[in-house]
Amino acid sequence: MKYHKQIYEDKQRITSLEKKDSFLFIEVEDTIFYPGGGGQPHDTGVIENNNFQGKVVEVFKKEDKIIHKVKSVKGSLKVGDSVILKIDKEKREKIVRMHTGEHIFYKCLEKEIKGLKLKKIDLDSSESSFFVEALNLTWEDVFKAEKLANELIEKDLPIIKHHYTKEEAIKLGKLRIKPERIKSNNIRVIEVKDFDWSACAGCHSKSTGFIGNILITKFGKAKGGYEIRFKVNVKSELYDLAKTSRIVASFLETDHNNILDKIKKIIDDSENYKNKFRELSAKLLSNFSEEIIKDINFIYALVEEVEKKQLTDKSNELLKEKTIVCLISTNNDRSTVLLNSSKDLKLDAPTLLNTILSNFDGRGGGRDNFAMGSVESKFKDNVIVEFKKELSK
Repeated sequence: MKYHKQIYEDKQRITSLEKKDSFLFIEVEDTIFYPGGGGQPHDTGVIENNNFQGKVVEVFKKEDKIIHKVKSVKGSLKVGDSVILKIDKEKREKIVRMHTGEHIFYKCLEKEIKGLKLKKIDLDSSESSFFVEALNLTWEDVFKAEKLANELIEKDLPIIKHHYTKEEAIKLGKLRIKPERIKSNNIRVIEVKDFDWSACAGCHSKSTGFIGNILITKFGKAKGGYEIRFKVNVKSELYDLAKTSRIVASFLETDHNNILDKIKKIIDDSENYKNKFRELSAKLLSNFSEEIIKDINFIYALVEEVEKKQLTDKSNELLKEKTIVCLISTNNDRSTVLLNSSKDLKLDAPTLLNTILSNFDGRGGGRDNFAMGSVESKFKDNVIVEFKKELSK
């Protein structure tokens, strides 16, 4: 199979051709186009001769055949014609770097984390990702694996392709992919010299140095495990990260080695300030007014910069039979208006709130006995007056 070789242009003869919709589905004797699989996407490129030119938009396996889905640009083809196959070399080389880099990084991560399981690989030419299962995975684990992977890349280790029978592969005892999961009796194994052995049908470089380097761009929890995103052969991104690090260090008035400690302190201080602010807000909400209007207990308060959750919690706390609570919190030029009614009144709170706020170009929404909206802060006192008028009707 020529697609495993680093050939980017080749002459072949068409063995079958089918027209469907606006595409041609072409099979040749031995293609250099990779049909996709194992997380590696298919190649794209061109099929052409003197009478024809077409763009290869998809390559896939159909039973034992490899089919090229081609969008015709000009001319026509027939079975038996000789054509030139041209792979998008830049895309292929990027994918090869990604795929080989993934092999190395995953093995490095596996050395750090016992019981690591690979769930899925998603390779792309610009940024790729894989999903793993582990009891616990941290940035520190990822950084250690990233460092080891780059050391191996720098050593320019040979990458060797082996072909084994299932029985021979099982005897190796070091394949990351279980041989019993592979249907064919012949298994292709990619070895990173004396480091990793993996059953894989994809395309790889001849040595680790071709990868350039590997950079983990994102790491976090995903459904049932973790997602790790990465790039390879990058230099500008490293300079950008170093640039950002230095600017942040300067802004924080510290050394770049102390950035994390400084940020953690800022986060802790911020949380302390938030807690103190919430305590002050709670005290503000303790100062409310209460009036009886037509057998309805109307409770209201005007406060400054109180969080919506605190407003809601306080309104629920104040509710009792035949009670309507209106709390207004001002934040600069806008004020949040909360309306909460006891269920026994069977009040349509959203309708009442919008009736009041519409007098001041305000708006709100909610459900059943609870509603919340906003209005310009200059009208906050007027809103309370209008509520009293409405309840007095």
